[in-house]
Amino acid sequence: MCGGWADRLKGILSTYAFSLIMNRHFLIRINQGCDLIKILHPNKINWHYDQTPRATISTVLIKYEWKYWVSQKIRSEKELLKKYSDTNLIRIKSGFMFSDSLAKNPFYKKIINDLGYEQSKFKIVYQFRKWYGELFKLNQKLQLKYENLVSSIKPRNTKLICIQIRTGDPKHVTESGTKITLDFWNFVKTKFLESTKYLNTNFSIYVTADREFVKKEAKEYFPNHPVFYIEDSSVHVEKQININKCLDMENVLLDFHFMQNCDIGVVSHSGFGIMSMWNRPDPLKNLYVYTQKDQKAFVKNYYNRKNLTFVKFSKLNDIFFV
Repeated sequence: MCGGWADRLKGILSTYAFSLIMNRHFLIRINQGCDLIKILHPNKINWHYDQTPRATISTVLIKYEWKYWVSQKIRSEKELLKKYSDTNLIRIKSGFMFSDSLAKNPFYKKIINDLGYEQSKFKIVYQFRKWYGELFKLNQKLQLKYENLVSSIKPRNTKLICIQIRTGDPKHVTESGTKITLDFWNFVKTKFLESTKYLNTNFSIYVTADREFVKKEAKEYFPNHPVFYIEDSSVHVEKQININKCLDMENVLLDFHFMQNCDIGVVSHSGFGIMSMWNRPDPLKNLYVYTQKDQKAFVKNYYNRKNLTFVKFSKLNDIFFV
């Protein structure tokens, strides 16, 4: 399955939602480049794929991938994957949040309620922190590094602004066509750092991006505020650049894991930025997305990211995100 960490998380958490509904044991296998189990360990749910029996079992591979029409089907289906009910192992590959449609499926209202969820809240945005925490914990080395980061970057009585910038992939008509970093710096400066609303607030700034120069630029632009970042984390997990591919993946996942501590999020319209903010107790609090003001026009031409502005993401319909 190609895609960055956010796309993989969409598939992981959607499949986890299915496992809850269908009362099946949940497993994860992601080992391209670096085996995920080396970085993230099972927490409350033992998802390690080595539990799969070695003996011959019946199995099926379902490729939802980015077939968004699947969502409509799931919304009205009476019995999920009924024809595979006798199959031992159902494997699902997907890079979008296909399980969110269960929140509107009338046939699953009772099952969802019996699991302890309000059906309308059975969506990844509302359950992200709970499910991510049930599934994952950092390995011992990264956990220690994470704790040191939190204590140094976010001391008591400090508000943390997290900035995530995706300049864009090569050959896409994306944000890279303009000097977008200045848009981010100026927005943070005027909206927060120089706002009378925050006169007595101590701010720290944390930056992550798909280009290393962006982080260094932030330090130069905000000389009067502490700016932090993790070096060499500007990599898609499918496009590792170091010989040690696990090191690339460690840095990216630590970046993502840390951002659950953000008080304010100013992010690109990308999965990594948005979903890292969802891993907070209040997923949509103080979240600003760099995107087109007219989201309907944005959907029609998803990769044409010109004339962007910052939109407050306070309810689901504010931002197109699947």
